[in-house]
Amino acid sequence: MSGIYISSYDFQYLKDSNLGGRLRFFRQHMVQYKGSDYTITSLGSRLGVTPQSISAIERGDSKNPSFLLVHKLTREYRVPLDSVTDEFYQGEENLFSIGKPDVTYIDDEDFFLEDDDTENDKDQSHEDDVEDYFSFNDSKGLLLYQCYDKQSVTPLLHVRLKEDISHNDIFHLTSRLIFETSMLKNESFNEEKALHPFVEASDLLDRIGKSLSAEELLSLLSDEK
Repeated sequence: MSGIYISSYDFQYLKDSNLGGRLRFFRQHMVQYKGSDYTITSLGSRLGVTPQSISAIERGDSKNPSFLLVHKLTREYRVPLDSVTDEFYQGEENLFSIGKPDVTYIDDEDFFLEDDDTENDKDQSHEDDVEDYFSFNDSKGLLLYQCYDKQSVTPLLHVRLKEDISHNDIFHLTSRLIFETSMLKNESFNEEKALHPFVEASDLLDRIGKSLSAEELLSLLSDEK
């Protein structure tokens, strides 16, 4: 189906709504265009939950709704995961579509250099990047690594994020990483005690620790605790 693009009026309505109200808004629009596939009963059957669980979230009766269920619902409605949060509606108006997949979970700019020029231009751009690598004042990135011993670290994936990435972008990227890696951690995962990824991301960014030297970073990465 084609996307249902929200208007500025819709954006303001969603801004004034709570999480449940936003999910109900998305579902009602899906019902309007897709019919009975998006009734609460149909959704519950498809997602393996009771219709009452979905109704409780929409009404605001569920004080601590399951993040996994909320995540599944946003995927059903094909809306950005963070479109159910208050932070999404702060600042500049950000209109989006319902029912049409948008590239919101992973930003291509985080993984590919934008360059549509000739091969010569690409080579020159690469040389400029190498020179700039040692002259930057501030940069952010992601590192997936493997340690074979305490003397070396092997980067499996290194992503340098764009320079103008906002704090809000960092917040939502961090929360998604927390969610996606929650079941892959070395320690056992306790779903009952686990913080909501948005809460954990906020706490993490609020208490950013001191900078580490190369030796301290290697020690941290090779620590088996």
